[in-house]
Amino acid sequence: MEIFISVFSAFVPGLFYFLISRRSISDTIKTSYVRQKELWAIVFVGMAVAMVANTASEMIQTNFSFFGLQNTLDMTSKANSPLEIMLYIISTAVVPAFAEEFAFRGILMGTLRRFGDTFAIIASAIVFGAMHGNIVQVPFAFILGLVFAYVDCKTNSILPSIIIHFINNFYAVMLDVLQNTGVFSDRVFMMIYFILIAVFCILGLVSFFLIIRKDKNYFRISDKSIQACVNEPTNLLTLKEKIKAFFINPGTLFVMILFSIETVINIGLI
Repeated sequence: MEIFISVFSAFVPGLFYFLISRRSISDTIKTSYVRQKELWAIVFVGMAVAMVANTASEMIQTNFSFFGLQNTLDMTSKANSPLEIMLYIISTAVVPAFAEEFAFRGILMGTLRRFGDTFAIIASAIVFGAMHGNIVQVPFAFILGLVFAYVDCKTNSILPSIIIHFINNFYAVMLDVLQNTGVFSDRVFMMIYFILIAVFCILGLVSFFLIIRKDKNYFRISDKSIQACVNEPTNLLTLKEKIKAFFINPGTLFVMILFSIETVINIGLI
C-alpha cells in the first residue's frame, strides 16, 4: 500500500500537470550529464549534511519530553523476514527517491526555476519539509530539500538528488532493520551508528574541499544562469515578493494547511 500510494500520489498528478500545462517533460525535469567525479563528490557532501541534520532532529525528538510533548507517529518498522525487509527497502528507500524527486525537484522546482534558482530552491524545500507532516521530520526534510534542490540546480540534473535521497533513506532503513532484528548488541549497534556518521562526514568534508579547490564559486548559486536552462524570462520580482506570491494563493495555502494539520495531529501530550 505504501508503494502504491507513493507512486500514485507523485506520478499521476505529474502526468495531469504536463497534460494541462502543455509543458514538455524535458523542459521541466532536467537530466543533463554529470561527470562521475563531480556526481559522487556532491553525493558525499549531501550525505554529510544529511548526517548533521539527522543528528539534530534526533536531539529535538529526544528533548520533546521537556515540553510535555511526544511524536505520536511511529516511524520504525517491524520487518524481520527477507520479504518484509525487501518490501521495506523498496517502499522507504527506492520508491520515495524516485517519486518524491520527480514531484518536488522535478515538477515543482523545475517549474519554479523560471523565476530564479534561489526562489525555486527555497520554495520547493519549504513544501517538501511541510509534506512530511511531523515535527521531527519537517526541519530535517527542509534542510535536505535545500540540499536536493541546490545540487540539482547546480548540475542541471535530477540524478544527484535521487542518489542522495536513496542513500539517506537506505541508511535509515538498514539501521532500523539491524536494531529490530537484534543482529548486534546495543553497544555494537551504537558503534556502527557513530562510525557511519563519521565516515559520511569525513567523506563529505574531503569532497567539499576538493570541489572548492577546483572551483571556488561552485557553492554559489546565480539566478542569471537560469535563462540558459529555461526558455522563459526571469521574473523581475524580488525574492521576498516571489515567496509571498507563491505561498499566498489558494492552492498553496490549502496544501500547507493540510500539512500543518497533519503535523499537529502527530504531536501528542505526554
